[in-house]
Amino acid sequence: MHGRALVAVALLGAVAVAGCEARPTPPEQVEMTWVEHALPAHPGAAGRTVLRDAVECGEGWWVAGAVFLDRPSETRDTRPALWFSPDREEWQPVPVDARTYWGRRAILNSVACSRDRIAVVGARSGGAHGNPRVTTFWLDDDTLVDVRAVFTQYGGVSATNVGPIAGGPAGWLITGNRTSGPGVWVTDDPREFVRVEAEPGLTDDGDLESLAQGAGWAGEEWVVVGAGARTGRHLDPDPLAWTSPDGLTWAPDEMPAADGAQDVHRVTLLDDGRLLAVGRSDDAYAAWVRDDDGWQDPVEFGRIADSWRGAPYVASLATTSAGVLASVSTGDHYELWHTGDGRAWQRVGVPLEPQTAGDHTMSVAAGGEVLVVADAGDGGHVWSGEPVSP
Repeated sequence: MHGRALVAVALLGAVAVAGCEARPTPPEQVEMTWVEHALPAHPGAAGRTVLRDAVECGEGWWVAGAVFLDRPSETRDTRPALWFSPDREEWQPVPVDARTYWGRRAILNSVACSRDRIAVVGARSGGAHGNPRVTTFWLDDDTLVDVRAVFTQYGGVSATNVGPIAGGPAGWLITGNRTSGPGVWVTDDPREFVRVEAEPGLTDDGDLESLAQGAGWAGEEWVVVGAGARTGRHLDPDPLAWTSPDGLTWAPDEMPAADGAQDVHRVTLLDDGRLLAVGRSDDAYAAWVRDDDGWQDPVEFGRIADSWRGAPYVASLATTSAGVLASVSTGDHYELWHTGDGRAWQRVGVPLEPQTAGDHTMSVAAGGEVLVVADAGDGGHVWSGEPVSP
């Protein structure tokens, strides 16, 4: 049963924030109509559905997450879950055949598309030190299966973290960090990833400590974004980017910084071929646009909460038929923002703005149309959105 959660919701006006380049006057407000679509229960042990990410790929849309079991055992309280829809309206669960110990317990956090195929990254904290144990998944015919990997592939003594996965025309790239600095995992076949760490173009230089946050395909190359700080200035990081034609060899891509701490979290390719990156800038968010002349000065928008429930960050960034949409956590709650050019931003009214918490999120699906998934601790929600014609 479809629920009409919100009808003709206007994009709210942008709030001026000082500190970066002055923003142009926002364009005429855009209205959206939101319709909620129910997900059927995922077959298996009963529990609460949680959602983390979504993407358009192949012949439809995919939503990834997990089931938090109503009756957990001593060693298992979650299981991976995936759903598919050809039209964003009618959804069906995708069979999951996870055979590894951590794959059977994984929460599917990130999904990406390449050549009409999906690859998924999941994780579950556990083991002697409670660290996230990462598992990747691929679609074997119509069943999601996990990939067996050695412990050092994503963990080991040089591990720091594993982040989101991105897709491009030649394959997939997972962003993360190792003790040497940023690291990535790249492949043209989701059944096996190549780990790239201590690569000269990504390795910290001894004085600079950098952290990669996300990646995207920029038309002819991969781009990883993040931040770095010099020794003694760890509270004042600057934005950083790195580029690679193949995911194996990398080169720094200088980004302009403004006063204060800045950290870039997500990146997407605009319809006109320019690149857009979004992250934090002190007590606001910031957007950087890269054109033929390189990265332009950042433009700030929005506001970070004065007091945090959790760390503020950009949860997702997607180019859609309605423009670019970014979901962000203010540290207190999640918001959705819109831009047509990467410079002028407007807040979007949405049916749900979850409070920032460990099990809560809001994410925009990468794809042509608008799809938003959110989780406020009461089960996952899926909405399709459509711009309202003037």
